[in-house]
Amino acid sequence: MKGMRRGSGFVLGMLWLLIADVATAGSYVLAIGKGIEVCEAYLKNLNSFPKHPPMVCERPLNHQFTDFNKPAWKELDGQEHLELLKQIWRSFDDLTVEQFEQSPLKDQWIFSLKKPEGTMGIAIQRAELDVDLDGVTELVLHYYELGTCDPLNESQFATPYGSMFYVLTPDGQNIDFEKTRLMLLNGGGRPDLFLYKGRVFITHWAGNLEFKDGQLGVISKVYVAPMVPDYKNCKYRYHASGKRR
Repeated sequence: MKGMRRGSGFVLGMLWLLIADVATAGSYVLAIGKGIEVCEAYLKNLNSFPKHPPMVCERPLNHQFTDFNKPAWKELDGQEHLELLKQIWRSFDDLTVEQFEQSPLKDQWIFSLKKPEGTMGIAIQRAELDVDLDGVTELVLHYYELGTCDPLNESQFATPYGSMFYVLTPDGQNIDFEKTRLMLLNGGGRPDLFLYKGRVFITHWAGNLEFKDGQLGVISKVYVAPMVPDYKNCKYRYHASGKRR
């Protein structure tokens, strides 16, 4: 949770965008997961975007590959879900309710919320997903920052941030941190989420400074029986087609 950066992270991310370097598009090679259906299929999806920048921030799906799809997200008003957001913000620094309410970070976070019709700021969206494939859907919240990720920026290319997924309680009023830990393998690298044949997969980016290539990871964990997880793990090496400063 702490990889999401602290209260100043949003402002620092904005500053980094002003000193962006430039990298061209490239291609992907499957390094881990050969022979695994979803890994092979996602490789075809990645390489179907030859002119797309490295997938540091956004990881599109090609509609020609119909086994893939994105959740039906519903945008939520951050101001109307402040208590939910405060649970997330407190978790970044392991703060108690009292510590957070007395912290100057509280006002910084609230000020950073995306405004109506705005294009930048912290935003949240929600969808119903059967994360553990038990036939019962969970409420999943996507917490993300708009305007702070740029694949042409060296810092963002190496260590992107600004996105997390959470499982909510059935009433949608609280974060279920235990289910989130067990079901959604967030980690760093600006996580994104897609569905393959109805199963949830989380993607992560890890790049190198000076745009010296990078790695895209895809992972899913489903319990096929109590204490018996079924992992799907794919890793792709990204090779830039060229660089310019």
